[in-house]
Amino acid sequence: MRATPASGALDVQAIVSRTYAVANLGRHAAEGFDLCDSTHCQVYRSAAAGEGPADAAARAVTATRGIIITFQGQAINALFHARCGGHTASAADVWGGADSPYLQPVPDWFCSGPAAGAWTFSDDQAGVLRALSADDRTRVAGRLRRVDIAARDGSGRALAVTLTGSRTVSVRAEVFRAIMTQAYGPRSIRSTWFEVTSDGSRFRFSGVGFGHGVGLCQAGALRRAEAKQSPAEIIAHYFSGTRLVSVPSSAGRPDLAPRLFGR
Repeated sequence: MRATPASGALDVQAIVSRTYAVANLGRHAAEGFDLCDSTHCQVYRSAAAGEGPADAAARAVTATRGIIITFQGQAINALFHARCGGHTASAADVWGGADSPYLQPVPDWFCSGPAAGAWTFSDDQAGVLRALSADDRTRVAGRLRRVDIAARDGSGRALAVTLTGSRTVSVRAEVFRAIMTQAYGPRSIRSTWFEVTSDGSRFRFSGVGFGHGVGLCQAGALRRAEAKQSPAEIIAHYFSGTRLVSVPSSAGRPDLAPRLFGR
Protein backbone atom coordinates (compact mmCIF):
# COMPACT_ATOMS: atom_id res chain seq x y z
CA MET A 1 0.00 0.00 0.00
CA ARG A 2 1.36 3.44 -0.95
CA ALA A 3 2.42 5.61 1.99
CA THR A 4 0.30 8.68 2.65
CA PRO A 5 0.93 11.78 4.80
CA ALA A 6 -1.53 10.43 7.36
CA SER A 7 0.28 7.08 7.50
CA GLY A 8 3.61 8.88 8.01
CA ALA A 9 2.18 10.84 10.92
CA LEU A 10 0.75 7.63 12.38
CA ASP A 11 4.19 5.99 12.12
CA VAL A 12 5.58 8.91 14.15
CA GLN A 13 2.81 8.62 16.75
CA ALA A 14 3.31 4.86 17.05
CA ILE A 15 7.02 5.33 17.76
CA VAL A 16 6.42 8.17 20.22
CA SER A 17 3.68 6.31 22.11
CA ARG A 18 5.75 3.11 22.27
CA THR A 19 8.78 5.04 23.53
CA TYR A 20 6.73 6.78 26.20
CA ALA A 21 5.39 3.40 27.37
CA VAL A 22 8.87 1.85 27.53
CA ALA A 23 10.30 4.83 29.43
CA ASN A 24 7.44 4.80 31.95
CA LEU A 25 7.12 1.10 32.71
CA GLY A 26 6.33 0.72 36.39
CA ARG A 27 4.81 4.17 36.77
CA HIS A 28 1.82 2.57 38.55
CA ALA A 29 3.72 -0.40 39.97
CA ALA A 30 2.28 0.17 43.44
CA GLU A 31 -1.17 -0.37 41.95
CA GLY A 32 -0.19 -3.55 40.13
CA PHE A 33 0.18 -2.21 36.57
CA ASP A 34 2.56 -0.09 34.50
CA LEU A 35 0.51 2.62 32.79
CA CYS A 36 -3.01 3.99 33.09
CA ASP A 37 -5.38 4.86 30.22
CA SER A 38 -5.95 8.51 31.22
CA THR A 39 -4.05 11.71 30.44
CA HIS A 40 -1.84 10.93 33.45
CA CYS A 41 -0.06 8.42 31.18
CA GLN A 42 -1.50 7.93 27.69
CA VAL A 43 -5.18 8.04 26.79
CA TYR A 44 -6.41 4.68 25.56
CA ARG A 45 -9.85 3.67 24.37
CA SER A 46 -11.20 0.37 23.14
CA ALA A 47 -11.47 -0.18 19.39
CA ALA A 48 -14.53 1.35 17.74
CA ALA A 49 -16.61 -0.27 15.01
CA GLY A 50 -14.51 -0.79 11.89
CA GLU A 51 -11.19 -0.51 13.71
CA GLY A 52 -8.93 -3.51 13.95
CA PRO A 53 -5.73 -5.16 12.71
CA ALA A 54 -6.16 -3.83 9.16
CA ASP A 55 -6.76 -0.15 9.95
CA ALA A 56 -4.17 2.60 9.44
CA ALA A 57 -3.18 2.93 13.09
CA ALA A 58 -2.65 -0.81 13.48
CA ARG A 59 -0.55 -0.88 10.30
CA ALA A 60 1.62 1.92 11.71
CA VAL A 61 2.20 -0.10 14.89
CA THR A 62 3.24 -3.12 12.81
CA ALA A 63 5.42 -1.12 10.40
CA THR A 64 7.38 0.45 13.28
CA ARG A 65 7.45 -2.59 15.55
CA GLY A 66 10.29 -2.46 18.05
CA ILE A 67 11.45 1.05 17.14
CA ILE A 68 11.91 3.53 19.98
CA ILE A 69 13.53 6.95 20.47
CA THR A 70 16.65 7.08 22.64
CA PHE A 71 18.96 9.70 24.12
CA GLN A 72 22.37 8.55 25.31
CA GLY A 73 21.24 4.95 25.08
CA GLN A 74 18.02 5.31 27.11
CA ALA A 75 14.40 5.47 26.01
CA ILE A 76 13.25 9.09 26.27
CA ASN A 77 10.21 10.45 28.05
CA ALA A 78 8.48 11.03 24.71
CA LEU A 79 5.86 13.62 25.59
CA PHE A 80 3.33 14.82 23.02
CA HIS A 81 0.36 17.14 22.68
CA ALA A 82 -2.30 18.00 20.13
CA ARG A 83 -1.24 21.43 18.85
CA CYS A 84 1.65 23.71 19.85
CA GLY A 85 0.38 26.90 18.16
CA GLY A 86 3.70 27.64 16.46
CA HIS A 87 6.30 26.92 19.15
CA THR A 88 6.77 24.04 21.57
CA ALA A 89 7.47 24.53 25.29
CA SER A 90 10.18 23.57 27.74
CA ALA A 91 9.27 20.79 30.18
CA ALA A 92 10.99 22.71 32.98
CA ASP A 93 8.95 25.84 32.22
CA VAL A 94 5.69 23.89 32.24
CA TRP A 95 6.18 21.65 35.27
CA GLY A 96 9.36 22.84 36.99
CA GLY A 97 12.37 20.76 37.91
CA ALA A 98 15.30 19.81 35.70
CA ASP A 99 14.89 20.02 31.95
CA SER A 100 15.79 17.28 29.47
CA PRO A 101 18.15 18.12 26.60
CA TYR A 102 15.71 16.53 24.15
CA LEU A 103 12.66 18.45 25.46
CA GLN A 104 13.85 21.93 24.60
CA PRO A 105 11.38 24.38 23.00
CA VAL A 106 11.57 24.59 19.20
CA PRO A 107 9.76 26.79 16.65
CA ASP A 108 7.18 25.03 14.51
CA TRP A 109 5.81 27.11 11.65
CA PHE A 110 3.96 24.01 10.42
CA CYS A 111 1.61 24.65 13.35
CA SER A 112 1.34 28.42 13.06
CA GLY A 113 -1.05 30.81 11.33
CA PRO A 114 -4.44 29.20 10.62
CA ALA A 115 -3.04 25.87 11.84
CA ALA A 116 -2.37 27.29 15.31
CA GLY A 117 -5.89 26.50 16.50
CA ALA A 118 -7.21 29.77 17.93
CA TRP A 119 -9.75 29.33 20.72
CA THR A 120 -11.79 31.38 23.18
CA PHE A 121 -13.53 30.57 26.44
CA SER A 122 -15.50 32.78 28.80
CA ASP A 123 -17.62 32.59 31.92
CA ASP A 124 -18.90 34.99 34.53
CA GLN A 125 -16.94 35.89 37.62
CA ALA A 126 -18.98 33.61 39.85
CA GLY A 127 -18.40 30.57 37.62
CA VAL A 128 -14.63 31.07 37.39
CA LEU A 129 -14.44 31.69 41.15
CA ARG A 130 -16.36 28.48 41.78
CA ALA A 131 -14.02 26.50 39.52
CA LEU A 132 -10.89 27.90 41.16
CA SER A 133 -12.26 27.44 44.68
CA ALA A 134 -12.36 23.67 44.16
CA ASP A 135 -8.57 23.54 44.68
CA ASP A 136 -6.62 24.98 47.63
CA ARG A 137 -3.89 26.23 45.31
CA THR A 138 -6.26 28.63 43.51
CA ARG A 139 -8.75 29.48 46.26
CA VAL A 140 -8.84 33.26 46.72
CA ALA A 141 -12.11 33.55 48.74
CA GLY A 142 -14.60 36.33 48.28
CA ARG A 143 -14.92 37.98 44.90
CA LEU A 144 -12.42 37.15 42.14
CA ARG A 145 -11.33 40.58 40.94
CA ARG A 146 -8.43 39.85 38.61
CA VAL A 147 -6.74 37.06 36.64
CA ASP A 148 -3.31 38.22 35.42
CA ILE A 149 -0.45 36.60 33.54
CA ALA A 150 2.51 37.07 35.89
CA ALA A 151 5.24 35.71 33.58
CA ARG A 152 5.64 34.26 30.09
CA ASP A 153 8.22 32.07 28.38
CA GLY A 154 10.07 32.98 25.20
CA SER A 155 7.26 31.77 22.96
CA GLY A 156 4.56 33.79 24.73
CA ARG A 157 3.03 31.01 26.83
CA ALA A 158 2.00 31.90 30.35
CA LEU A 159 4.38 30.57 32.99
CA ALA A 160 2.54 31.89 36.06
CA VAL A 161 -0.95 33.24 36.74
CA THR A 162 -1.81 35.61 39.57
CA LEU A 163 -5.34 35.50 41.02
CA THR A 164 -6.58 38.43 43.07
CA GLY A 165 -9.54 38.23 45.41
CA SER A 166 -9.79 38.52 49.18
CA ARG A 167 -6.28 37.14 49.03
CA THR A 168 -3.78 36.97 46.15
CA VAL A 169 -2.24 33.71 44.97
CA SER A 170 0.13 32.86 42.15
CA VAL A 171 0.35 29.42 40.53
CA ARG A 172 2.03 27.83 37.56
CA ALA A 173 0.00 28.40 34.42
CA GLU A 174 -0.26 24.65 33.80
CA VAL A 175 -1.74 24.21 37.29
CA PHE A 176 -4.27 26.96 36.55
CA ARG A 177 -5.15 25.26 33.23
CA ALA A 178 -5.54 21.85 34.88
CA ILE A 179 -7.90 23.20 37.54
CA MET A 180 -9.98 25.09 34.98
CA THR A 181 -10.25 22.09 32.64
CA GLN A 182 -11.21 19.89 35.59
CA ALA A 183 -14.23 22.16 36.04
CA TYR A 184 -15.06 23.08 32.45
CA GLY A 185 -13.62 20.26 30.33
CA PRO A 186 -10.51 19.95 28.11
CA ARG A 187 -11.81 22.35 25.47
CA SER A 188 -12.05 25.31 27.83
CA ILE A 189 -8.51 26.55 28.58
CA ARG A 190 -6.86 24.51 25.83
CA SER A 191 -3.29 25.66 26.43
CA THR A 192 -1.26 28.11 28.49
CA TRP A 193 -0.71 30.34 25.45
CA PHE A 194 -3.54 32.75 26.21
CA GLU A 195 -4.61 36.29 27.08
CA VAL A 196 -7.19 37.26 29.72
CA THR A 197 -9.64 40.16 29.55
CA SER A 198 -12.46 41.14 31.89
CA ASP A 199 -15.36 43.58 31.76
CA GLY A 200 -15.82 43.41 35.52
CA SER A 201 -18.39 40.65 35.54
CA ARG A 202 -17.05 38.18 32.98
CA PHE A 203 -13.61 36.74 32.21
CA ARG A 204 -12.65 35.95 28.61
CA PHE A 205 -9.67 33.77 27.70
CA SER A 206 -8.35 33.72 24.14
CA GLY A 207 -5.38 31.68 22.94
CA VAL A 208 -3.81 29.24 20.52
CA GLY A 209 -2.69 25.63 20.76
CA PHE A 210 -4.07 22.59 22.55
CA GLY A 211 -2.21 20.76 25.31
CA HIS A 212 0.89 21.35 27.42
CA GLY A 213 3.07 22.12 24.39
CA VAL A 214 6.02 19.88 25.33
CA GLY A 215 7.60 17.43 22.88
CA LEU A 216 5.82 16.27 19.73
CA CYS A 217 3.14 18.51 18.24
CA GLN A 218 0.65 16.17 16.56
CA ALA A 219 -0.77 18.87 14.28
CA GLY A 220 2.70 19.95 13.23
CA ALA A 221 3.79 16.34 12.67
CA LEU A 222 0.85 15.74 10.33
CA ARG A 223 1.68 18.81 8.26
CA ARG A 224 5.35 17.85 8.16
CA ALA A 225 4.34 14.44 6.83
CA GLU A 226 2.21 16.21 4.22
CA ALA A 227 5.38 18.14 3.26
CA LYS A 228 7.15 14.78 2.65
CA GLN A 229 9.29 14.83 5.78
CA SER A 230 10.20 11.32 6.93
CA PRO A 231 9.28 10.00 10.39
CA ALA A 232 12.96 10.28 11.36
CA GLU A 233 13.10 13.94 10.30
CA ILE A 234 9.90 14.75 12.16
CA ILE A 235 11.04 13.07 15.37
CA ALA A 236 14.48 14.72 15.17
CA HIS A 237 12.84 18.16 14.99
CA TYR A 238 10.78 17.75 18.14
CA PHE A 239 13.27 15.65 20.17
CA SER A 240 16.70 17.18 19.57
CA GLY A 241 19.77 14.95 19.73
CA THR A 242 17.88 11.66 19.84
CA ARG A 243 18.28 8.43 17.86
CA LEU A 244 15.86 5.82 16.58
CA VAL A 245 16.84 2.28 17.53
CA SER A 246 15.26 -1.14 17.20
CA VAL A 247 14.88 -3.04 20.47
CA PRO A 248 14.72 -6.86 20.81
CA SER A 249 10.93 -6.94 20.48
CA SER A 250 11.47 -6.29 16.75
CA ALA A 251 11.78 -10.06 16.38
CA GLY A 252 15.51 -10.17 15.72
CA ARG A 253 15.52 -7.56 12.96
CA PRO A 254 18.05 -4.90 14.04
CA ASP A 255 18.07 -3.59 10.46
CA LEU A 256 14.42 -2.55 10.68
CA ALA A 257 14.99 1.00 11.96
CA PRO A 258 17.64 2.01 9.40
CA ARG A 259 15.68 0.39 6.57
CA LEU A 260 12.46 2.21 7.39
CA PHE A 261 13.74 5.50 8.70
CA GLY A 262 17.15 6.10 7.21
CA ARG A 263 19.04 5.81 10.46
